[in-house]
Amino acid sequence: MGLPITRLSTNDLTSVATDRGPVPMQVGAALLLEEDSGPSAAELASVVEQRLARVPRLGDRLRRAPWGCGRPYWEAASLGTKGLVTIATAPFGDAGLVGTAVDEVLRRLPRDRPLWRAVVYADTAGRARGLAVVMHHVLADGIGGLAVLVELVDSDETRRPKGTPIPAPSPAPSPAPSPAPSHRDLARDAWTQRWSALRAAPNTVRGLVAGLRELGGIPRREAGRTSLLQPTSSSRCVEMVEVDLAPVVAAAHAHGATVNDLLLVAVSGALRPLLAARDEQLDHVLISVPVSGRSATSSADLGNQVGVLPVAVPLDEDPALRLAAVRDQRARLGTLAPRASSGAVLSVLFRGLAAVGIFQWFVRRQRLVHTFLTNLRGPAEPVAIAGTRVRRLVPIATVPGNVTVSFDVLSYAGRLLIAVVYDPDCLPDHALLADALAGELTGLTVHE
Repeated sequence: MGLPITRLSTNDLTSVATDRGPVPMQVGAALLLEEDSGPSAAELASVVEQRLARVPRLGDRLRRAPWGCGRPYWEAASLGTKGLVTIATAPFGDAGLVGTAVDEVLRRLPRDRPLWRAVVYADTAGRARGLAVVMHHVLADGIGGLAVLVELVDSDETRRPKGTPIPAPSPAPSPAPSPAPSHRDLARDAWTQRWSALRAAPNTVRGLVAGLRELGGIPRREAGRTSLLQPTSSSRCVEMVEVDLAPVVAAAHAHGATVNDLLLVAVSGALRPLLAARDEQLDHVLISVPVSGRSATSSADLGNQVGVLPVAVPLDEDPALRLAAVRDQRARLGTLAPRASSGAVLSVLFRGLAAVGIFQWFVRRQRLVHTFLTNLRGPAEPVAIAGTRVRRLVPIATVPGNVTVSFDVLSYAGRLLIAVVYDPDCLPDHALLADALAGELTGLTVHE
C-alpha cells in the first residue's frame, strides 16, 4: 500500500454535504494593514503565497472516492498553492475593504483546486492596504483558521525594522506530488475504516447520547416566530462594533462569568430594541454557540472539531437576569457532555437531510435557533505581515438558510471586534442593531 490516505472526518463531511445553497460554506478574515508603511501589493502577494505553501493541507484538493471506496479524501493538487493569491484595487475606507472581503467569502471556491484563496488589496500607488483570506469550512474550523494565521504572519525571525527592504521570501519546499491512490488502495483503506468503525460502535452510541445532552436534549425549546428568521438572499454585509477587551474581561470576572457569557447578554440586549422597533415580542432568543473540541491546533492538523451549544437567553430588561440564565445553562450543559460531542448528532441529521435533498428546505424553515455567536481568542499582541503591522483583524463567517443576522467575535491586541453579519434585504435596520450592541457592551462594562 502507498502513502496514508487522508479522509474527511464526520464533521468535515457535514460541511461538504450541506454546501448546497446560494451562500457557500466558506469562512474568511480581513487583515487591515497600517497604511503608512505597507509593502507593495506584489511583495505582499509573494510573501502570502510563499508562507501559505508551508501549510500541507492548503496544497491539496478534495477528491470523491469511487463508489464503494469510502469517504472523500485529500490529494495533492498539481499546481499546489500557485495562482491562489491575487491583487485587487482597494476600496475606500475600512468598511469598504471589509465589504469587498465579504463578497470574496460569498464567491464560491472551485472544487478542482485547493479550497482557499487570498486577495491583496492595493491603493492607487500600488501599496498594500489589506488582505482577505477565504477558506472552505471543510478545511478548518475557527481554531484551525488561527493556526493558519500563525503561519501567515511574521515570526520573530522574519520581523524587520520599519522602513527596511523586504527580503525575498525563501522558496517553499516543492516535493514531487504524491502519486494518487489506486482504486485498490482506496477500497482497502475504506474497508479498514469500516471495520474500525464497527468495533467502535459502542463508543459512537455513547458519543451520540452525549451530543444530545450538549444540544439540550430532545424535545427542546423551539425558537419563537420572528422576522429574525426568514428566507435570506445570497448577499451579506458587515457592521463592525469594536471595544477595549480589558473592561469586558474585568466585567465578566466580576460577575463570575466568562467573556462569552457577557457577549450573549450583550447580543440579546441589542436584539430587544430591534424587535421593539418592529413591534415584535419574544420571551427569549435562542443563540447557537459553536463549541470547539480542542483548545488549540497546528497548521498540520486542520479540519473541524466543532459542536454547538444552544443557549436560551431571556429578553428581560435587566441584564443581571439575562446573565444569570446564561450562567445556569452553561453550568448545566457544559458539564453533561464532552466538548463538541453534538457535532456527531448534527452530522447524522444534516447529512441525512442532504442525502434526501431537503436540507435547503429545512434550513430555510428551521426554528431551532434565532442567531449564531462565534467567539475566538486571537493574538494578544499585535502581529505583522511582511514587516507591516496588522491594525485590525475582522472575522467573516456567513450563515445560510433563514438566519438573517449572526455575530462573529475576535479578540486581537487588546481589542474585541464584533462583526455583525447580516442580509441587507432582511435587516434594513442594521445600524440600529449595531448601535444597540455598542451601547450594551458599554453598559455592561461600566463599574458602579
